[in-house]
Amino acid sequence: MKTLLSVKSTPRIKSLKQQAGLTMVSWIFVLAIVAFCGMFGFAVVPMYAENMYVEKALKSLIEPGRNLSEMSDSEIRKKLLNFYLVNNVRSEGPQAIVIDRKTKSLLITIDYENRTNLFYNIDVVTSFQNHLDAEQPNLCCKPLGK
Repeated sequence: MKTLLSVKSTPRIKSLKQQAGLTMVSWIFVLAIVAFCGMFGFAVVPMYAENMYVEKALKSLIEPGRNLSEMSDSEIRKKLLNFYLVNNVRSEGPQAIVIDRKTKSLLITIDYENRTNLFYNIDVVTSFQNHLDAEQPNLCCKPLGK
């Protein structure tokens, strides 16, 4: 009959110093990183949300059964500005609507930059390019050739 002797080693208990966790300096460093990420998020997310509404405004111009080229410039501007008003798009950038009828089709361009202060003299700048070609409405909102 075989007998197996198992020798179990007792686990070593770590000293209290090794189990201490983060020091006060480490916690301050972690909190500083979390605070910076929060500040950055609160500065950048509204700009991207606003651009999302600009894209939706351009897409709202595409109506089934109606050709975008048949709309007058004032109708296009009025429809976009009404969409901005309802969805609280307030910055000046999206107000710069360029309607180009010189090409073979209608091209609506809303290119702008948003700038917001992060802290002290450090700013966050975002650049947006939104294009709508009447002949290719399914490619809405990204510049042609990209």
